[in-house]
Amino acid sequence: MVLGDVEARVLGVLIEKSLTQSSGYPMTVNAITLGANQLQNREPVVSYGESEVSAALQNLIHKGLAVQAPPSPGARAVRFEHRAVEHFHWDRRDQAVMAELMLRGRQTAGELRTHALRMTPLPDLPAVTAILDALKAHDPPFVEELPREPGRSTNRYRHLLGAVVAPSVASPAPEDLDAPHTDSLAGRVSKLEAEVAELKAVIGGLVGASEGSEK
Repeated sequence: MVLGDVEARVLGVLIEKSLTQSSGYPMTVNAITLGANQLQNREPVVSYGESEVSAALQNLIHKGLAVQAPPSPGARAVRFEHRAVEHFHWDRRDQAVMAELMLRGRQTAGELRTHALRMTPLPDLPAVTAILDALKAHDPPFVEELPREPGRSTNRYRHLLGAVVAPSVASPAPEDLDAPHTDSLAGRVSKLEAEVAELKAVIGGLVGASEGSEK
């Protein structure tokens, strides 16, 4: 299962609203678009149009992750709901963690607990870690734990429903970083030495000319 960026955001919004705002769920295309583009609890902040959201919904329906909801009596707008529970067999806590990863990107277990509490109770950090471990152990895995980044004390996690981004190009080794610096420094020193020698020659010529004139 590979989701595009818009599909992941739309699925995350549907899951989030099903857990937090049952009165507004299922959702219209307009409500999903507003939810996808909101400024809070989203990373990155985006500005999708309704046409993009509609296309993402159709893709999710084709993949079995969303469905058009039965019309309510007297309702005119078409509404949609997710099928993540039926498709992935996620419980409420799984849904909350996965929705957060789809809505806000890579996070630590502590960040996930803080952010997902608005969707479902998560008693403590070990509880979140247990959820992540189960999601990692699924075949195929739903999440992966990323290597610890410089300056961070804990690892972050990301969901694996989207296309996995290739690792960024590794930073040059320390010796590679030093080489250009060393070459640049040596070049500046050589240039300065040449300029000093040239100045000495000019000064020497001036002194010689002065002494000749005095004689």
